[in-house]
Amino acid sequence: MDLERTMVSHSRIRKFAFLFLSLFYLSFSFGHCKLDLNNPSDPRSRSFLETAIWNAYLNSRCIPDARGSFSLGTGNTLIVPLSIRALRSGNTVVTAVTQEPLVWNGNTYGIHNNHQNSALNGVVFVIDRYFSRILWLDYIGEMSYGVETWAHPDVISVDEYSNGDLGFFALVNGTGRTNTLNAKTGTLAFFLSRYNQYSGEIVWQGYANKDNTRFSNKGYSMTVTPSDQMAILYQGISEASTPTIDSTGLSYPGLPAPATSSNSSLASQKEIAIALVDGSGHGISQKFLPNTGLSTEAFFFKSYLDRILIVGDTFNEFASFSGHPRPTEARGFYGILNSSFNWDAVSYYGPTTASTTYKTQKAILNNEEIFIASLIDQPYSTPNTIHLYQGSSGRRNYQILKPDQSSTSLLWSQYLGTTGYNVPDVLPGNLIYNNARGEVVGNLLTVDNGTPFTGISPALISGSVQYALGQARLKMNPSTGAFNQIQLYEGSSDVSGNNGRFISNQAEVCSGRMVTIFNLFNSFSTITTARWMEVSTRPAAEEP
Repeated sequence: MDLERTMVSHSRIRKFAFLFLSLFYLSFSFGHCKLDLNNPSDPRSRSFLETAIWNAYLNSRCIPDARGSFSLGTGNTLIVPLSIRALRSGNTVVTAVTQEPLVWNGNTYGIHNNHQNSALNGVVFVIDRYFSRILWLDYIGEMSYGVETWAHPDVISVDEYSNGDLGFFALVNGTGRTNTLNAKTGTLAFFLSRYNQYSGEIVWQGYANKDNTRFSNKGYSMTVTPSDQMAILYQGISEASTPTIDSTGLSYPGLPAPATSSNSSLASQKEIAIALVDGSGHGISQKFLPNTGLSTEAFFFKSYLDRILIVGDTFNEFASFSGHPRPTEARGFYGILNSSFNWDAVSYYGPTTASTTYKTQKAILNNEEIFIASLIDQPYSTPNTIHLYQGSSGRRNYQILKPDQSSTSLLWSQYLGTTGYNVPDVLPGNLIYNNARGEVVGNLLTVDNGTPFTGISPALISGSVQYALGQARLKMNPSTGAFNQIQLYEGSSDVSGNNGRFISNQAEVCSGRMVTIFNLFNSFSTITTARWMEVSTRPAAEEP
């Protein structure tokens, strides 16, 4: 360890000692009135102050000037980066799917399971807070059932428990693991697990099984609640011929039948369902969130205080919440579930115009604020719109929205596009909040032929793009939605789109330092079959 790192460590030890002694005194003073409960979110619980002490220590471990990079994969097979999460310890956890075993610390094995069958496998790994080494890496199962080339990050969801353990959730096929709470019974099953963040030791693991014809291989997610319970979400499907309600839900140890069944009034109808698993891996409850529309799909699923926040698309209205702009067509929604998993509020977004293509792509929660990125090809009336829809009806634009986090009503909406060309129909980039700079940052693809965005003041735009897969770094004022700056830069080296490098996902570690996942490829012609990944960080001051 060098001198600078030693000095930083000593400083943090002193801070922690002060925090520890202060909180220890408080815990001793008030210990007689604490209940002996294991609920780190409940101030009446004995573990509440223990968790507070631990979190105070972890939050003191930020290293804003850390630098490092890891390149994973040969570039000869497909690797798709997924989730990235900055942990309270300063470590970083990454998830991906890969067709090849990845070399880490000179090894290619997983600490519990190895790569299977030369097919897409789910992989999870943790990088230390200095960004100097990978602490551990594991393969969670084969995922060769049709993961999309531009997959949503929650294809492998990850979240953090109060003690730093990591929860993982993914849909897997192939051979199931041993030493699980229950066996994998179908070709496809949801894998859920809890790992020790530092050692990779498995605390528990199991499979949520279901008739493979009655759920989708998309639209699933997981979040850990403040009470250290794992909430999981998936998309159920009714039969293609004569639909029947789903009163079975997931099969998992301890899970009772759903408290609310699916609607299933249409053939091949897709509805979302939620289940709750305690911190020891035992099921608690489950229910459907029925909707009469053809499809409901979630793209954001996050625990916040005693609520669950969900963002997605739906073809119709949820019970007791009207206002869908165009029933029978997909429109965006943001809804809030209470602790009983009943809707407290739901709002719908999008135009009433027929034949509109609306697609939610990404959402984030930061500083108690929600931001949503979507694609849309029709304008509609929205509040506090500074940057207007570009082009005539049918022209695909990016849309960034900010609803009120607690009421779901729309606060502002901004568009980004060109009058003559569609923006790309995929969003491999990211939407992130930079707390140090107080701005929302979107990493987006430019129009394929390099045509600049229109309707934007030239003073806000820097750089230029002439090749395929051009990149746009959009910086926004989170309060008003106003564009602060659009930075354009190349994502490939020639007009054919070769030697590509683009941001796949990003997370802020602390004080403006970002950890970024890049996807790289040699040839545009093989972009769907041959890519590798790079995970890197640099001091906050060097972020563009």
